Amino acid sequence: MRPEILAALTALLWAVGSYFGKRGMAQAGLAPQLGLLVRLWVSALVLLAISAPKLAELLRALREPLGRQGVGQIALFEGLIAGTLGMLAYYTALRTGELSRVVPIAFTTPLWGFLLGVLAGGEAFVWTKALGVGAVLLGIILLNL
Repeated sequence: MRPEILAALTALLWAVGSYFGKRGMAQAGLAPQLGLLVRLWVSALVLLAISAPKLAELLRALREPLGRQGVGQIALFEGLIAGTLGMLAYYTALRTGELSRVVPIAFTTPLWGFLLGVLAGGEAFVWTKALGVGAVLLGIILLNL
């Protein structure tokens, strides 16, 4: 499947998850960290089940210095920073704010992805991409007026 289609599917699934996550936390009277914990438990169980046949890859990576460094980057930046701190901030905003305001602001990811890609990832600056990011940001601003 094309990466763009997967990205669009991701956005749709995350939007549905955000709606029901907010609703579920309110119905259950759960603090944001508990809503996130439920999400992570389910995710961990599903991922463990579908990753079991490939766990040898992870063990192989952990035996090599470059592999350990890569796994460490995933653990630190995806696991701790994005997956825990970022999601905890998001769940707190979701629990206390309006869905229609929180979600667009939380997903200003195109801006940050564009900047990181150009400034740190060695990607070329392309005006059409910059204009696209600007259009997304303008839409987010309009949604929050």
